Amino acid sequence: MRLTVLGCGPAAPQPDTPASGLLVETRSTTILLDCGQGVASRLVRLIEPGRLTAVIIGHMHADHFIDLSALRYRFDWGSRSQPRLPVLLPPGGRARLAELAAVVSERPGFFDDAFDVREYDPSAVDRIGELDVAYVPGRHYVPAWGTALSAPDGTRIVYAGDTGPNPDLAGLASGADLMICEATLGSVAEDDEAARGHLTLEEALDHGRAARAAQLMITHYPSARRDAMAVRLAGLDDRVVLARPGLAIDVGVNAGRGDVEAAGGPTSSTDPIPFAARRAVGDR
Repeated sequence: MRLTVLGCGPAAPQPDTPASGLLVETRSTTILLDCGQGVASRLVRLIEPGRLTAVIIGHMHADHFIDLSALRYRFDWGSRSQPRLPVLLPPGGRARLAELAAVVSERPGFFDDAFDVREYDPSAVDRIGELDVAYVPGRHYVPAWGTALSAPDGTRIVYAGDTGPNPDLAGLASGADLMICEATLGSVAEDDEAARGHLTLEEALDHGRAARAAQLMITHYPSARRDAMAVRLAGLDDRVVLARPGLAIDVGVNAGRGDVEAAGGPTSSTDPIPFAARRAVGDR
């Protein structure tokens, strides 16, 4: 699998990166994980949205889903797309998307004409193209999920999504080829003491160690902290990667080592982890 960072910023606008957006590609399947502000314009530099196999949204905060409205305008406005792009939302997401159509002064069904919108069952495992997708519960201010994607050769990418300290994450991401973990906070004092919803860099590193992931990517952080975070990570080995827009890495048993492209970074190779599929989400 190839993972490309489209955006790695938090909710507050950043000068050099969109909000959350990750593109996962195999030979036959292309999935967009989250679609925060600014992500759609980065996406169309790489792929026409109609070629996506699916979009998966982890939770309904703007920095993870708001650019679905921009993405919609890459499809015909006045007719129903054939086929429609599967857009998988968390429970309750359909109502939120319908409200967004009204907010942007569009007609009822505006999204449905282009997107096959459905809500995923967080307890299920979906088949999307050739990938199996499970949902990873986060600890956030609203119900939120990450995703665990498994390829036929056993390669696994686990994206934690937005989460505070999450004891269950280590088990769910155990042995992943790549774990992607947020580091929104400069310190714990920035979070809601009563209901944690984000991690510091040190907490993200602790979660990666606990999961024994082959490679850890740090994302969802303010750009002003990038240099300081890079200095902290420089003392670690190349299995810890700091996300930046345009970074692309190959992950899995056939990835090899070395730079992927000019804007890319290190790749990862580890033993495959079996992961069974249960049901399929439309063919595209």
